[in-house]
Amino acid sequence: MDNKDYLGIVNKVFGYSGRSFLEYAWNRIIGSDLVVVEAPTGYGKTSLSQAFSLYALDQGFKSIVVYPIRSLLEDQYSRFIRLYSRLGFKDYVGTRYMYHVESRYFVKPVTLTTIDTLSLTLFGLEPRDLDKVIKRELYGYVNYSLGHYLFSRASTLLSDIVLDEVHLLADTTKSLNFLASLIKISYQNKCRMLMLSATLPRALEETLKQIHSGIEIIRFDESIDQSFVDERRKKKIYIDMEEIKSESDKYRFIIDWLKKKIRELNNKYRVLIVFNTVNEAIKMYDKIMRDDEIKGEKILLHSRFREETRRSKINRLKELANRGENYIVVTTQVIEVGVDISSNIFVTDIAPANSLIQRLGRFLRYPGENEGYLLIWFDKGGDKYYKVYDRELIVRTWEYLLDHMENFRPHLPSEYQTLLDHVYDHDDYRVDDRVDDLVGLTLQLSNIKRSVEEFIELEGSFVREGLNIPVVVEEIVDRGPSLNELLKYIVSVNISLLKSESVIGELVLEDGNCKKRVVDPNLFRSDKVWRKKLLSRVLSSDFIAFIIRGRYDDERGLVIE
Repeated sequence: MDNKDYLGIVNKVFGYSGRSFLEYAWNRIIGSDLVVVEAPTGYGKTSLSQAFSLYALDQGFKSIVVYPIRSLLEDQYSRFIRLYSRLGFKDYVGTRYMYHVESRYFVKPVTLTTIDTLSLTLFGLEPRDLDKVIKRELYGYVNYSLGHYLFSRASTLLSDIVLDEVHLLADTTKSLNFLASLIKISYQNKCRMLMLSATLPRALEETLKQIHSGIEIIRFDESIDQSFVDERRKKKIYIDMEEIKSESDKYRFIIDWLKKKIRELNNKYRVLIVFNTVNEAIKMYDKIMRDDEIKGEKILLHSRFREETRRSKINRLKELANRGENYIVVTTQVIEVGVDISSNIFVTDIAPANSLIQRLGRFLRYPGENEGYLLIWFDKGGDKYYKVYDRELIVRTWEYLLDHMENFRPHLPSEYQTLLDHVYDHDDYRVDDRVDDLVGLTLQLSNIKRSVEEFIELEGSFVREGLNIPVVVEEIVDRGPSLNELLKYIVSVNISLLKSESVIGELVLEDGNCKKRVVDPNLFRSDKVWRKKLLSRVLSSDFIAFIIRGRYDDERGLVIE
């Protein structure tokens, strides 16, 4: 490439006018090895990912762009393809995640992947051959050739890496351990690493500095892009906070509040309602669908839809937004990243500060959206956990917002940084001795048994808490669809959602056909011996999915009985 202004190339291809702070950040990224860039939601940080891949390519390196969830990857893949196609290098870009293997073994110059796939490959557990690795290392099978795992591992260790939404890797000690090990491994192998986030608590910054003192932190500087700051500060937000005393009160209160705000906006509205659990979102969606007073298209979006349907719903939302039509979206945490939509009425269950700011990046997101209504509610009661979150983080966030509600503005880091620093302290960002164990795994080039043992010990993921397993409901299996059609209805769910009485069998691949088998109910016991057997079963080459009691349709998604 003759033009070394990589960010300028990206801006030109997409017709962006360019952001002053991104240009400032880019000039600091060049020449740095380990960099964290903080910028507000909706600011266009993904341009840095694309520019960074061009930079790596021009320097003779491959790049791996890593996303926390596949929906974000899929959205960004189309943009990377557009960029490289315009430059005449379309074949340089590929994906590697789940069943998508355009860049098998990360062989393409630019590979987009998920954090789960990266973690497996980094430690020598190529996802395509995981069942063979397990059998060889744990059960003594020796009739498998696994020499190419070194190739995929080398591709990882010799690539520059971009981590998008890096704050999501700081949610638990487990995920933060992986992030710490990745930083150390990248530095040891003299690979560059760019990390991007809209939220960066001071406690997390200090932890990153402890992991490696040479990390450069580039925080958003308002003085560099004053016009953007002025536009964001024009936004007028009317905030209500409500403590809900009972489940039955919640849905009625939210609906009544919503109707009132719709009237105040003269029926020109785009609504997002965010719950912390799928079941609550489905209940609310059903109630709104039965309420004829609330007009506009109503869409339910959560993590338990099949891939094709989820993409269709997101595309439909974008169509409605582009046409300026009213819509009501009932959703969950999936809205926090990878969905580029906005709203002028935002209703949300309380969430820890990081998650809350990410959610509110879909509220008055675009220039010219200057007025909107925000409702944050808190369900009274509970114990150590508030839905899926640590209750202490929830309480800290809620109490801060109650005291600062009138001045809370979620669109600029300078205005939500005090919230982040109030909620998070050093105890929330702990790493432990496992970091050194993980780094050591990359040195075991000829023996990956330790990687397998660590993988089993961590219950099937180096990053996430709990094993995600593929399931399909009984009624769909009973229709007798073809294998290709059946695969479209498989949904991944966390093991914590399944009980032995919910699982009635498994689907396996036998001579190219799909067969049903009975499963041992002990597989779903929580002790380590049976979790190891469950993991081994899920990773077997003939395994397709567990058959469960429940319902699935493309309107409401998977409901587990």
